[in-house]
Amino acid sequence: MKHALLVPTDFSENAWVAAQYAAELAKKYDWSVQILHVYQTFSRLLATQEFKDEVSRHNTNAAEDDMEIFYNRFKTAYPSIDSTAACVEGNLNDIILNLIDENPVKFIVMGTKGASGLVNVAIGSNTYELIRHSPIGVLAVPENYGDFKFEKIGVLTNFKDHDIEILSEFVARTGLSLKISLLHVNEAAKKPSSEDVLFWQEKVMKELGSDEVTYHDYEMVNRLDVREPITYAVERLVEDENIDVLLVSYTRKSFFRSLFSRSLPKIIANKLTVPTYFKKTD
Repeated sequence: MKHALLVPTDFSENAWVAAQYAAELAKKYDWSVQILHVYQTFSRLLATQEFKDEVSRHNTNAAEDDMEIFYNRFKTAYPSIDSTAACVEGNLNDIILNLIDENPVKFIVMGTKGASGLVNVAIGSNTYELIRHSPIGVLAVPENYGDFKFEKIGVLTNFKDHDIEILSEFVARTGLSLKISLLHVNEAAKKPSSEDVLFWQEKVMKELGSDEVTYHDYEMVNRLDVREPITYAVERLVEDENIDVLLVSYTRKSFFRSLFSRSLPKIIANKLTVPTYFKKTD
């Protein structure tokens, strides 16, 4: 059985961009694509069972009609990709977690909506719950993403083992053919020493079995007249180093939490410029 990319969809154009990205990634690694739409179960205490059944039938028919249009569009654009499509009634998180537990899924690929972040009509706040709980993480694709490129990955690092964990897990799924860059945001002139950076690079290379891992940092402005958010620093690193995929670990031990609270993945997701892989590592 081929390894698969799981693509939850709400049939929006943003979801279509994510499906296109998944298709290109599938072509690169000879994976398959599984497109999934999860719709809500109708449950109102005062409603009769007959009414509930009628609403359920309506929701099922509507979902299947929309999926037929979406999936035909996908098959027309990517006829050579092994793919499947399904509509399921229930809870998105539970269904996806069960699927990835029972099937060889490489990544969950989902769309984001730029300024609207990871919250949209079909997926809602459940996407953030997937980031927090999924054992394989979530690969989020911005809605304005253009030409597919998958050659260089960057991982936000603060010289902690969970940075190596997310990088190792990602490389294990994609192979060592990718270029790797460690990206660090310096707080208020707290620049790490060159010795510490070199030690960390060598440790990462040893753990990954890689011949080369580059390091780049960005020092945030710390003046009363300038308020430079971390998202700006991340954007500059991604742009300056031509990063194709950004890796962000979700961990309570991360320096991001102490700086900007546990919602940093949401903050970064709101400002995505490249596909970004989020995964809980603690």
